[in-house]
Amino acid sequence: MTKKSEAKSSTMQVKQTDDGLHLANSILWFDAQENGDLSFLSAASTTFNPKAPQVIATSETIKILEAFRKKPTALKCQYNRPFSIGRLRIELLPSGSTLGGASLYVETDQGSLLYAPQLQPHRIATVRAMQLRKAQVLVLGAAHRDPNQAMPNRKREKERLLETVQSLVKAGVYPVILCETIGTAQELTKLLSDHEVPVAVHDSIFKVNNIYEDYGSRLGAYTRFARKYAKQKVTLFPLPAKPGSPLPPILPDVPILCVESTAEPRTALNSSRQHTQRFYLSLSCDGPDMREIIATVSPKELYILGPYAKRYVSELVGSCAIINPLFVNDQPTLF
Repeated sequence: MTKKSEAKSSTMQVKQTDDGLHLANSILWFDAQENGDLSFLSAASTTFNPKAPQVIATSETIKILEAFRKKPTALKCQYNRPFSIGRLRIELLPSGSTLGGASLYVETDQGSLLYAPQLQPHRIATVRAMQLRKAQVLVLGAAHRDPNQAMPNRKREKERLLETVQSLVKAGVYPVILCETIGTAQELTKLLSDHEVPVAVHDSIFKVNNIYEDYGSRLGAYTRFARKYAKQKVTLFPLPAKPGSPLPPILPDVPILCVESTAEPRTALNSSRQHTQRFYLSLSCDGPDMREIIATVSPKELYILGPYAKRYVSELVGSCAIINPLFVNDQPTLF
């Protein structure tokens, strides 16, 4: 049985559970994978539960899930095409993070709400730019530990990564790059191929790359990874699913470059490997970005979800009349 606690609101009430959020007195859930009648799915995830209720999602998100043999019962929606479900008026907005990634804008007679668990305000060439909408209630996800710390500049990190790769390739060394399967891998495929660096990608990344290209993202020349080409091409591999996981045994014996999406490293690297380095390309807004997003949306009530929610709430006091944390017990989010 799902435990619930209600975040009291003068407008729209959001209930937190151990399986996503629920809009009180409605059939609508947010990123729920087991409960409810209808759940908005904000982005594709390789950990998606195939037993999820019927979902609202973009066709891109569903296509990525289907590539991993996860086929939910889905109401496929386009960005910026408002529609109604009973008394709910709904619109999907691009999150700016991954292909098909979306925020959900909801209006009822009680007010308006913007559910935006993963926003990336800095432009990524392979996806639609982030869009916002003014709302009385705003729900944001906090992916980074320190709300006062800005993530490294994405443009400079990509330049630093490219320079490192080109230097190694010039010396006849083709590194492995560990990165997020959905989002970062496609951005890096394009970056490297645009600069004529030979690229191979792990099978899971290859599947997602194909879908990005089906929807108009030109990623350039790349091949599926094969061991016989391991020392002839720069190879993109997925980051381990869980923090602290060991490196996959299939990795060729070459230098490893890690491209992390948060400042919390996902894997422990073997220091015996030469040129081992970390780079940071965030898929989510950091603390300074979040303050700008709040100012743009101008909510009366703000809710922060994720394992760092309590700290963000304390640091954001004054940015909104009502601020509360969600998932305060380090309950896992979809991301």
